[in-house]
Amino acid sequence: MPKKILSKLSLGLLALATQAAHAADPTAVLAAPDSFVHYAGTGPVGNNNLNQPNKLFWMHESTGIWQGHSVDSWFVFFDPDATDTRVRGTITFDHDILFVQDDQSELVATASFGKPGVTYDYSRFAIGLEASDKARTSFAAHTLALNWTAAAPGDHIRVMTVGAVPEPSTYALLAGGLFAIGFVARRRKAG
Repeated sequence: MPKKILSKLSLGLLALATQAAHAADPTAVLAAPDSFVHYAGTGPVGNNNLNQPNKLFWMHESTGIWQGHSVDSWFVFFDPDATDTRVRGTITFDHDILFVQDDQSELVATASFGKPGVTYDYSRFAIGLEASDKARTSFAAHTLALNWTAAAPGDHIRVMTVGAVPEPSTYALLAGGLFAIGFVARRRKAG
């Protein structure tokens, strides 16, 4: 009986620590009539297949280590149905932006951060941003500013932000739980 309780307590503490470290969804302020839409599909992404005007898509891809930093990887893309369709505005993330991958070679080099289950098509030479869109994309701290005019297959970037770190209280709770497990196990062994 105590073993089941300890197992459930351990799993609960682990789940709590994991949830506390999850990155918050980004927010955006875009020029009308554009909207910022969470992409929940499976792709293929980067193949000019969504054809959704006035929608700037985003998805949290994964969390990992990049250039020695704990990072959250985000994929932001614009896939309108017509050439010369514009989207402009700002996107705010919950942590500082470290880097923006905005061309085919950078997207291929960081492909391991892709979201499991999503198909990415990196074969098109135009994936990423055109030179004029790169010049109109900037970031400072948590905020990315963009002013893109899309052509096939659209505009695509991968944004690396500082990874979410559990709050110190989470570590204290986790340590307390592990102490309790050790205490019960020691008491059980002594009894």
